[in-house]
Amino acid sequence: MLLLVVLLAGLIIWRNPVAWLDKWLIKDAEIGQKLLPIENTGETTTIYGVKIQNECFEKLQNFDKVYGVDYSKCLVNFNFNQEYCGGFDPETQALSDVNVVVILDSSGSMAGEIGGQKKIDIAKKAVSDFLTKMPKGVNTGLVVYGHKGSNSALDKGLSCSGTEEIVELGKNNSENIINAMSSFSPRGWTPIADSLSFAKEIFNSNGEGDKDYLVLVSDGDESCDGNPLAAAEKLKLEVKGIKLIVIGFAIDAQAKKTLEGIAVNGGGSYLAANNSSDISNAFNDQLLVVKKDCIKITLAKIFSMHKASNLNNLNCWLAEQKKESENFTASVLSNPYNTNCNQEVSDAIKARQIEFWNEMKQIEEKGSETYGKVELDYNNQLKALGN
Repeated sequence: MLLLVVLLAGLIIWRNPVAWLDKWLIKDAEIGQKLLPIENTGETTTIYGVKIQNECFEKLQNFDKVYGVDYSKCLVNFNFNQEYCGGFDPETQALSDVNVVVILDSSGSMAGEIGGQKKIDIAKKAVSDFLTKMPKGVNTGLVVYGHKGSNSALDKGLSCSGTEEIVELGKNNSENIINAMSSFSPRGWTPIADSLSFAKEIFNSNGEGDKDYLVLVSDGDESCDGNPLAAAEKLKLEVKGIKLIVIGFAIDAQAKKTLEGIAVNGGGSYLAANNSSDISNAFNDQLLVVKKDCIKITLAKIFSMHKASNLNNLNCWLAEQKKESENFTASVLSNPYNTNCNQEVSDAIKARQIEFWNEMKQIEEKGSETYGKVELDYNNQLKALGN
């Protein structure tokens, strides 16, 4: 009896192998498959440059319906319009930010005048120009000290503990910065050490790997019993890679010694400014440094992310090709019946894989050409900035 059943089943398969294989392959779930235009001559169909008998073409279609993979998701074109100067650390290859914070002295001595202008007004303009001209992708912030209380000993505690983040570190617009400048005036004492510690906490609250710049502007020495040299050293140790710039604005010899010591201990640089032109030039120089770094950071970001995009496409194609080949082996080659179409279907699948491979490589080559133009443009910008 068992032998009769097997013989009858074999006869059904032999008489109608196409219908049997179709029923075996086709399932309820269908997976979309991108196909190139085909050419049908009546007896054969040409697809992906391969001629295939119509009977076998039908097998290919049935295979695609059930086991087809999506190579199109492996053809991602990289977007070269990345945010300028932000969101990437070229050393760690991780997302990060570029942060610029200014500490501005608003102690009572900043009410003094240079050339008929109050020192605080000169400094405010220089700081405002610096922050508002910053590249769009850069986070900016402003810390102020000495603007609370008065020079009186009775107000020393209030003034020395009054360091404040007037402009919160972030994507600030010009209006925010300019409005903030009118919110304080020179009044009290000079807590330089406390302001450095205050700024350190701002940087530490952001992500690791950020590129951080701190510009300290002061016209006097520490007057709040703090240790600014120790604070500067701690800043350098805790905020890795920070760039510290100390600007001494119309200061005496003792204040100069302290501020230069802060720059040394903080691993930064000291600049002297005696008038409005000097302080403006000092900030313009720092703006130039940030812009140059921004160009280098952005270019490194684009290069790394473009490379990663190409690698993702490749890994995607390899995974899809492996899945499709394994599905073909398991679902078609393992079937002992009606093997006459196996080779033609296999050739068509391989040709399709090659078509997508070539399209993926074209995307990579086109991207490399685009990157070359981007790199040239950024290098020309660096040259224009004097690098």
